[in-house]
Amino acid sequence: MADPLVLPQDADLLQRVLRVKLSPSEHPAPPGPLVALPGLAAELAAEQAAADAAAAGGGAADLAGALARRWSEMGQRRSLVDRAIMSLLSEAADEGTHAAPVVDRLAACYGRGLEERRRLAGLKAGPPAGSLELCEYILELCVSYSAMGLTNPQLFPQPLAAQRAGPVRLADMLEAEMSGGAALPSGFIVRLAEHASAEGSLDELASPLLRSVSERMSTNASILLPSFALPLKVLVALLEAKPMRLAFVRDARFQPTAPIVPTLPPQLAAYAAQLAQRTAGAAGGGPNGRVYEESLLGPFFKPSGFPPESVAEAVAAGGPQASVAQQLFANASKGSRAQLESSMTTLRLASASLAQGTHAALQALLKCKEAQQPLFAWIAGAISANTERAKDWYAHGQAPSADLASLGFVYNLARCLLKLTDPFADHASPHAAKIDGTFLLSKHRFDTSSETKLLATEAALMHWLDPRNQDAADRYLRHMAREGDGPPAAGLAGGDGAAACSGGDGTCAAADGGGAEDELALEVSASFGTISEFFFLALRALRVSAVPAFKRLGQIETQAHRIYVELRRATKAGDPPDALRVLDDELDKLTARRLCFEAHLCDREMSGAALRLYLLTMAWLLRLVAEGQGAAAGGPKAPDGAPAPPGLAGALPLPTLPLHKHVPRVFAAQPEHLMEDAVLWVKWIGRYEPETLDGLSEQQLALLLTFCVVFLGEKGYVNNPYLRAHLTEVLSLFVPHKERAPASAHGRMAAALASHHLARRYLSRYLMAFFVDTEYLGSHTAFHDKFTYRHHIALILEHLWTLPDFKASVVEAATGSDSDRFVRFTNFILNDTIFCMDEALRKLAKIREVELLQRDSAAWAALTDDERKDKLTELRTAEDSGGYYMQLANEIVHMLNYLSTEPLLVAALMRDELVQRLAVMLNSFLLKLVGPQSIQLKVADFEKYHFDPRALLGEIGQIYAHCAPRAEFAPAIVADQRCYRPELFRKAFSKVLRFQLSEGELATFGAFMAQCQALQSEASQLEEDLGEPPDEFLCAITFEVMKDPVLLPASGVHADRAAILRHLLSDPTDPFNRTSLTVEQLVPAPELQQQIRDWRTQRIAAARAAAAAGGGGGDGAAGAGAPSGADPMCVDG
Repeated sequence: MADPLVLPQDADLLQRVLRVKLSPSEHPAPPGPLVALPGLAAELAAEQAAADAAAAGGGAADLAGALARRWSEMGQRRSLVDRAIMSLLSEAADEGTHAAPVVDRLAACYGRGLEERRRLAGLKAGPPAGSLELCEYILELCVSYSAMGLTNPQLFPQPLAAQRAGPVRLADMLEAEMSGGAALPSGFIVRLAEHASAEGSLDELASPLLRSVSERMSTNASILLPSFALPLKVLVALLEAKPMRLAFVRDARFQPTAPIVPTLPPQLAAYAAQLAQRTAGAAGGGPNGRVYEESLLGPFFKPSGFPPESVAEAVAAGGPQASVAQQLFANASKGSRAQLESSMTTLRLASASLAQGTHAALQALLKCKEAQQPLFAWIAGAISANTERAKDWYAHGQAPSADLASLGFVYNLARCLLKLTDPFADHASPHAAKIDGTFLLSKHRFDTSSETKLLATEAALMHWLDPRNQDAADRYLRHMAREGDGPPAAGLAGGDGAAACSGGDGTCAAADGGGAEDELALEVSASFGTISEFFFLALRALRVSAVPAFKRLGQIETQAHRIYVELRRATKAGDPPDALRVLDDELDKLTARRLCFEAHLCDREMSGAALRLYLLTMAWLLRLVAEGQGAAAGGPKAPDGAPAPPGLAGALPLPTLPLHKHVPRVFAAQPEHLMEDAVLWVKWIGRYEPETLDGLSEQQLALLLTFCVVFLGEKGYVNNPYLRAHLTEVLSLFVPHKERAPASAHGRMAAALASHHLARRYLSRYLMAFFVDTEYLGSHTAFHDKFTYRHHIALILEHLWTLPDFKASVVEAATGSDSDRFVRFTNFILNDTIFCMDEALRKLAKIREVELLQRDSAAWAALTDDERKDKLTELRTAEDSGGYYMQLANEIVHMLNYLSTEPLLVAALMRDELVQRLAVMLNSFLLKLVGPQSIQLKVADFEKYHFDPRALLGEIGQIYAHCAPRAEFAPAIVADQRCYRPELFRKAFSKVLRFQLSEGELATFGAFMAQCQALQSEASQLEEDLGEPPDEFLCAITFEVMKDPVLLPASGVHADRAAILRHLLSDPTDPFNRTSLTVEQLVPAPELQQQIRDWRTQRIAAARAAAAAGGGGGDGAAGAGAPSGADPMCVDG
């Protein structure tokens, strides 16, 4: 046996860690064979021989201790290890070890080194002297030589592929590990990156490596591929090392600087040219949405199951991303619910996996303080570059431009940000108080200067931010002068002793009474914490992703329903198979698209996180108002000043009602979309995922109700009436009705509404006030929109009427200081009832007309194809709108019915400006439902159009009965000479009402019929006695003799007070010259009134005298008030 060349413990260490031997006699340490290093062994043998020769001169003792003395210094032992590793990497080529890349071999050595270090540290007798230090040195050298082998791959013999890969070999190793291969040793990547950073070679190592991982993700973008997330997992592993995080955000490809024009196929040359021109004209030539998607971090957010939307994506319909809908939802309109649910679950799991990975990557970057600001800047830049995604593209049949990032990219970014906000998303969290309200007033991340604010105008905001700027002040004052009665959002006040601008003279006074100019300034913070960053970045990301995606989902559903109805019609009509196949294919595509959107947007984890964030947003907006009012001191308060209900204990400060007329400036200056998106999200969740709303805590439900009630009632705090309209849609979710499921949610949410202190006190009157406000929504679709929102209000009020506290608040509103508002509310109820009923009955008549024509096969066959097509189009239009308007009419008639059960409310209905209109409306409906023309309403399927004539007639009869006891009512009924007919009352009574009304109502109705008939005789005689009145005694509006004449000052026309008051309820203008007119401006005309009275007295006296002298007369006058036929103004064909 040859003499040993090194210390036994060192030889053992080299065997165990590097798997090398220095002499053939060395026995292998398990497991596996050892690699011989003959060159190094020869060198060591020569050195040993020289040492032995020197020791021989000193005798046998010196010779025996020569080996120990030679390796007594640690430096020599470290040198041995260094030489061994160099020999392993270069000299061992003869044994074929270069077949593996350098980093693979050294990583394996590093792993064995970790095991050896643990073994040595665990020895009971302790490790041999210096062994632990030497083992640590081996680990250090493995890392050092790995870095050399990666950044300078030609330095050592290794496969050609490894030489070409360079640092990218690390990504291959990590991917293999993620796929179930050998794992890299713990801490190897971190130590490697730290070494490269210390040696100044980090960029050489990290840049090609990180770019390669990003490119792999870009080419592996289908979310359905089993390996789609591998590159993301590799990135997360790399970012465990702090130097890698720094290298990532400092890479030239991390922060885009220029736009990218997408490469399009030749058939889209014209579109490509248009896109290039658009990109060139972009402001500042800055990066567009697409360049962020293709930046270093962008590809990791790209995979999704959303169908293609842009022109470029549509052309690439054969690609992996575009085929998601085809692969998962083929023949979706015919698939079973179980199959579709399974496919949606598959997509949701993949999306959740991606979100988890991107969240881990961002969290890793955020752990590095130096990486935080570049990362926030990248996120904000990506959102800003895709701001146009927030537009309502599809409403005009136009897809988003191809230079924007894909919907999947912005959705995944938003979902990742939601995970970052979730730890503080509870509105009662102490961290929520750190949200800085001036974040979006600065240009720190976003430029919101051109965006619509909750209240503030551009001129006001510029003045508030810089009150010393004379130019801004001048623009502000000019704006106030145009307003006429004060500044925009008159009385907008600073939150903490800031100034309140009020009055129309251009002056501003501090809210606390001071007038210092610097108190006018709305101070914007110089820096912002991570809570504010996360909060606003997430809200802005949702603004360009999930929010417009939900709108698009609604549009897809509308399109799919239209195609479904058309397909049913075409099938029933026997259209050609090819035409049916086209419709069927289109329905399949739309259904598949819908399911893709639902899989992402209705994912419980994602939608729930967004809901929590939006509830926090609501709490934060309430806090801005409360702090502006100084309500923060003294703990939480209910919005009416009472102690906060249990559900809000510990929550953020709440404002008090009614809100102060001075709106806090920091609130007024917030972008409108913060409130709009929050409200829309709750509305959508209520529609698509009601169980998520059902899962909210009592505290969260109380917060939601508080927000809705406060801003529904305080229109001075919300300029946009549509925002308040959406609040009614949210409130309707708390009301039990058959359109919602599951039923369990009804009781829980309804209980929250019933017990909410603020709602009990204010909600009913706020709903009635907004019912009126919907008349003035101000958009081109306002006329039809108002019916949608009034439908929700009707549902809510119907439910509230069953709750004693809410019912009492309605009565109080009608009889107290707000009685004029209740009168306006009632006026619009009458307006809607008349319009909707007339429209519905007219459409039913049209439906019957076409149905009769279709039943007459000869007449139908005699029509030309175009004529039949026109008739079918008329039928579909009538069916769509007829059922809609009939449903609305039923709701409003029912509302009027239950309101009229309260005598105090009936008294309000009997006011001069309402009673005659109510009477005419009821008479008109009675005529149409039981009069001669009622046969025209007999369609084939009443239920299909929500038409139940017996039930409707029963409700109308009850309204008659409820109002009958009032002395004003019967004369008003009889005064309607166009539609009042005693025989119609008798017919309705005998055919329907005697089965619909209660015993008491029947008695009241019967007495009322007799009273009306008697009054009709009197009225006919009076009309004959009076004869033809002078023109100056006639109302200019109704052309009837005036009872209480008033002068309209602008036009100089006289009108009866009741008539002009009815007009002003709907239109605050003079009907003869359209100038502004209020009730207070009406001028009484007592002299004219006395003249009319005198004339009436004289004519009646003269008629009686003539009757007495002639012994009677007036034959035939009793029936003069009843027209012989149906007036076309009352009976619609």
